[in-house]
Amino acid sequence: MHKKNIGLVVLLLIFISGCSAKLSDKKEVFDGKGIEYTIQLPSTWEKTLDYKVTYSNEAIFGAKDTKSNSTLIVMSERKESIELADFGKKIRNELKKQYNYKKESDIFMKEFKVGKYKGYKYTLDTTFDKRESWLHLYYIETANGMVQLNYYSAKDGEYKKRAEIIDESARSVKEVKDKGTDADEEENVVFQNDDLSLTLTGVMNVTGAADKKLLALRYTVTNKKKNQSITADKWDTLIQVTQNGKILVQGELAKDNSILDIPKLIEQKSKAVDGGSSIEGVSLYELKDDSDILLIPDKDIFKNATDVPIVVLNEAEKEEEK
Repeated sequence: MHKKNIGLVVLLLIFISGCSAKLSDKKEVFDGKGIEYTIQLPSTWEKTLDYKVTYSNEAIFGAKDTKSNSTLIVMSERKESIELADFGKKIRNELKKQYNYKKESDIFMKEFKVGKYKGYKYTLDTTFDKRESWLHLYYIETANGMVQLNYYSAKDGEYKKRAEIIDESARSVKEVKDKGTDADEEENVVFQNDDLSLTLTGVMNVTGAADKKLLALRYTVTNKKKNQSITADKWDTLIQVTQNGKILVQGELAKDNSILDIPKLIEQKSKAVDGGSSIEGVSLYELKDDSDILLIPDKDIFKNATDVPIVVLNEAEKEEEK
């Protein structure tokens, strides 16, 4: 009897260990701000191509779990553009505001080491793609960059085990090569004069109220004046957005929106931008169809500016990217 029981236990342990989560042996490669990185995904996760459409144009990599409704979205910045002093505390305070927590202490936070550099983890209760999710948010410092990993984990019976393998995946991020800032230079859409600049930083499709199709244009407003503030709504007053020759009206975001920084960016448009400072904003436009839109700057303000066409991803193209 004892031998049979021991054998059963051994077989059970083999079965359990064989089914436990692990990282893929393959290292996925992605680039951000001129820096090349690698990451090991959990073995049941696969790289996706629609991350810019589903999240933000600033996203640089995405993946999904084939066994659950869980998603990874990655963004990054160069380290020289970040104030590292009290970084972890500042992010926690910002998350409290953005996710409407009453106290910072309600947000789980952990600071750890990845080699000789720092890593930060936060866990938040949120929604993504209209589903309740745990957001395991990581910031991983490297020699020249800071990688932000947004793991949206499904609220199911496996969320605790998934959190463990997600943690291993986040800590696997490695900087491979710094190709310099010139390597990441793209032909950005910028409207500017001596007093201000408007830089388009993101384009994405979102769902509006009453299931209307909206196009979100994310941008940065920079005040070049030294001693005079400007309002942050300059995009709305100086850039006209048209589709098939008709001016697009601005729409409202759906109440169950899962992209939680959009309401904050909309709210920021009412703020003042001090001299020498910048602020981000977003404007939402009701699309009439899937044809391209046209950005028409105020030529009295931006003397040498030209109209800029922007591609709207249609449903067929979205499916091809998935």
